Amino acid sequence: MSKPESGTARRAVAIAAALASADPGDKAEARRMGNAGSALFWRQVARLGITQRQEGDWMLYTRLVALMTPASRDTSIHDPDRTIGSALADAGLSEARFARLLAARGPARDDAIERAIRMLARKGGGLDVVDLARAILWPDDTGRLARSYYHQLDHVKDEDTQDA
Repeated sequence: MSKPESGTARRAVAIAAALASADPGDKAEARRMGNAGSALFWRQVARLGITQRQEGDWMLYTRLVALMTPASRDTSIHDPDRTIGSALADAGLSEARFARLLAARGPARDDAIERAIRMLARKGGGLDVVDLARAILWPDDTGRLARSYYHQLDHVKDEDTQDA
């Protein structure tokens, strides 16, 4: 699913790897960071050539990946085979909540994504960090997110039907 050669993919994977190798204090600071950012975030901005116009989106991305990266984890949460939509379906995000996430715009959408990621973080595991970055950088591209959510939801329902 992810193309490592794209700038977005390269940045997304690099930030996830930096968080995995960071010390617990830097991870905690990234989880709590507000508009001022964190040392880990600003190091990535400088290292990856993130423009000032993109800083807000990448700051949100970094905070969300930090939320998914426990202090004790030393490997990246990146799992290229687990899209956000499928991870949310597996985690039990209701269709109503998912529909609200898709419909939200601006800061409300950022909040909805953060709530969904916090739910995923409680469940543990990883996800395709490139897919997460794309969801943040291109919020109007809801089709990819919806397709993966409903594909996984239907797949789980099919398995339940076969088990019954």
